[in-house]
Amino acid sequence: MKVLRLLCLMLSLACAGSGTPRVPVPSVAPAEKAAPAVATVTVDGRVRSATNTPVEGAVVALVPAREDWNPDLAPPAARMRTGPDGRFHFADLLPGQYGLTVSATAHEAGFLMDVKLTASEAPRQLDVVLAPPTQVLRGSVKSESGKPLAGVWLLLGRYSDFLGDMLYVQTDASGAYEVALPVGGYGAAVHAEGFMPMGRSLEIAANKSVTVTDFTALALPETTPPSPEVVSWVKQSLVPLTSVEAGHGFADLQPLKPWLTEARIVALGEATHGTREFFQLKHRMLEFLATELGFTVFAIEASFGEALALNEYVLTGKGDPAKGLAGLYFWTWDTEEVLALIRWMRAYNADPRHARKLKFYGVDMQATAASSRAVLDFFAQVDPAFHQRLAGPMAPFLDPRQGPALRKVETGQVLAGLVADIEARLRQLPPRKASAKAQALVARHARVLGQFAETVVGQLSDDNLRDRAMAENARWILEHEGPEARMVLWAHNGHVAATGRDAVTPMGQHLREALGQQLYVFGFAFNQGAFQAVHVPSEPNEPRRGLTAHTLPPAEIGWLDGTLAQAQVSAFALDLRSLPRGGGAAEFFLQPRYTRNYGAVYSKAIQPRSIRAASAYDGLLFVDHTHAAVSTPTGRRQPPGQQAQGAP
Repeated sequence: MKVLRLLCLMLSLACAGSGTPRVPVPSVAPAEKAAPAVATVTVDGRVRSATNTPVEGAVVALVPAREDWNPDLAPPAARMRTGPDGRFHFADLLPGQYGLTVSATAHEAGFLMDVKLTASEAPRQLDVVLAPPTQVLRGSVKSESGKPLAGVWLLLGRYSDFLGDMLYVQTDASGAYEVALPVGGYGAAVHAEGFMPMGRSLEIAANKSVTVTDFTALALPETTPPSPEVVSWVKQSLVPLTSVEAGHGFADLQPLKPWLTEARIVALGEATHGTREFFQLKHRMLEFLATELGFTVFAIEASFGEALALNEYVLTGKGDPAKGLAGLYFWTWDTEEVLALIRWMRAYNADPRHARKLKFYGVDMQATAASSRAVLDFFAQVDPAFHQRLAGPMAPFLDPRQGPALRKVETGQVLAGLVADIEARLRQLPPRKASAKAQALVARHARVLGQFAETVVGQLSDDNLRDRAMAENARWILEHEGPEARMVLWAHNGHVAATGRDAVTPMGQHLREALGQQLYVFGFAFNQGAFQAVHVPSEPNEPRRGLTAHTLPPAEIGWLDGTLAQAQVSAFALDLRSLPRGGGAAEFFLQPRYTRNYGAVYSKAIQPRSIRAASAYDGLLFVDHTHAAVSTPTGRRQPPGQQAQGAP
């Protein structure tokens, strides 16, 4: 499977990277080829139309079908345009397995899979016949100012089990591109010199003759060191933190109160999914906001239904918090730091001095088991006949393992139909059958199942479904808990950000549109140190190490993180709403800068992220030196291939 290749190709949050910025641009030369080896192979061929005429100007690419080949960092093994006779010629090729792809105007793209080249064989003849176009993908690539970007390569990786079906299409003088594609799902990436890489997923549907996908390229971030004015403003404006750990009082946090007095949601991001100090600081912020400002709702980037077992624990003490945490099925949160937060919430609620109790919620929708069980249990009580109708069809969605079968479009369509029936039945129930609160909760479970179905059905056509769902669930929780409810919201920086990038609308942007200044977003940043993430190889023959710690040196001074480190304070808070209206400091935090932002995976090859800090965040929480989060026994993941041996 090439899931991770396409994950990186589309530049998802899980693949945000670091290190010296590398923005590779495929060469526009007529042909690129690997360095000659002792025994090489030659490939000749011709591209013809369905009417047997030569196809001139077709882009033919020979694509390595190897896991260690990264299309973001290297061109294909060979690539050229056909001449008037439709012919192409590749020499000095290394033996191995390849895919041959062909794109040409007015013809459907061709994918020739499983091309095996062996040493010293006679020149291989590969003729390709292109079918007439049926489904067309077209669009443009432009800069933020609207300038067309000519000669830019668009990479289209087809979703399949084969690693070599990567298609190449080039923009014309007006920045436009067009290609006819077979029906299916694709990961698209654009590399333009002087601009940040872009990517998204898309679907070519049989019932849609034309799909339009435009790309807006963002200029590479500024990397010059900050001016003395910027560093001076940071030093003068920051609030130093005496500790990142809870239980150290609130004297140092008092200056944050004016920032947060009007907020209904305080969103806490994170620059990694595996930093001990970030998790501890979020715990401390929850302690402060609950104790000093009356916040009562804690919500995390985890599935809504599964999180309610932990809500039961923090409210009543029933259940095992460690099992409840493992039951979220998010290894990212299955750590000693998050477990300590949950146990603190229980202790807070057990204290009779705290009349208003804390609640634990999830805003995500990536699991179906708990919500399916809640729906079935509800109807078993209020409508047994309807329950009997649901029990069989919903059985697959009760499986907590969430196997690949549940991610198929057909399965999503089945679930969407079930949800429609459930929601219709809920509207018909007499009020006396159940309390309004209980019925509202089961309706939310049904909605979460509907969100899951929507993401499965639309997984190839809309990259915004998950963030839109999380924002919807966060708003529902606030409404469900009443007008006095105030929420602490835990998620990745990329989800809490109030602004998106290249057609991506994060949860924070949806919440900003709904709540305005009643949403306060803290982005998290760090300078150096360790974090845990799933290792993705960046070198040939590099073994996968599974979930492991990664250590990084100090950030570049011209990056956001490196600039914050110039304050030489181990941990601090910074209010970006108090930036001056003009001048160097405002300009620095409003312009794009590189920043370290990692998700579930890490590789040295993954591109860094660009951020306009003052647009994305209202404030920053910075830690200079970090350590990897400590996984619980159930949160540890073994390196691939070692499970059978029982490796630790």
